[in-house]
Amino acid sequence: MSDRLSRPDTALVFDFDGVILDSARLKRQAFADLYAEEPEEQRRDVVAYLERRGGQPREVKFRHIEGRILGREAGDARIQALCRRFKARVEQRLLEAPAIPGALAFLERWAERVPLYLLSATPETELQAITAQRGLDRYFLEVIGAPPDKVTGLRNLLVRRDHAPGATVMIGDSYNDYRAARSNGTAFIGVTTDPAASPFPGDVVTTTDLTGLETALARL
Repeated sequence: MSDRLSRPDTALVFDFDGVILDSARLKRQAFADLYAEEPEEQRRDVVAYLERRGGQPREVKFRHIEGRILGREAGDARIQALCRRFKARVEQRLLEAPAIPGALAFLERWAERVPLYLLSATPETELQAITAQRGLDRYFLEVIGAPPDKVTGLRNLLVRRDHAPGATVMIGDSYNDYRAARSNGTAFIGVTTDPAASPFPGDVVTTTDLTGLETALARL
């Protein structure tokens, strides 16, 4: 057993897309598909941005794409319309997306022994609906979505549940997850399918999927 998991005060906080479900890539593709009619150079810029900016609310991504990449005004009505189109594209795909290898087995082993939480940039009502329909909600004490941003969401969770930052581990696949952990003083494990292209600093403990999570936790 990992020393970390044997501690009575340990809590684990998981991101969702790319950590529990193999859905990060399909969400990036759904974003990119909304801009399929744009000039090729701008489409490439959109894809490059999406690959760098996982773990952010979709409204933030759309505002950046519309304003910074495409250089056009985007009021709330435009952003909300894009969000609705995005939701329609991914809803069924999320219900069918496979779990990350090792995720379900890990959750089954530890859900009754260690406090587990889900923290995602997905809108909370959508996140809770998806996890309920897939039977994943039973593993987590709380299923937390946006708003707020992940830094604030993790901070609020630590206070609400009285978890010490030093005993808490965030498990995520994006730099934004790492930033949330660092901002709140928790430990962090990165999930990256290609360690050579890891978005994390070199000293971050990583695993390619959750079959290696117990080993990664032992390395903290």
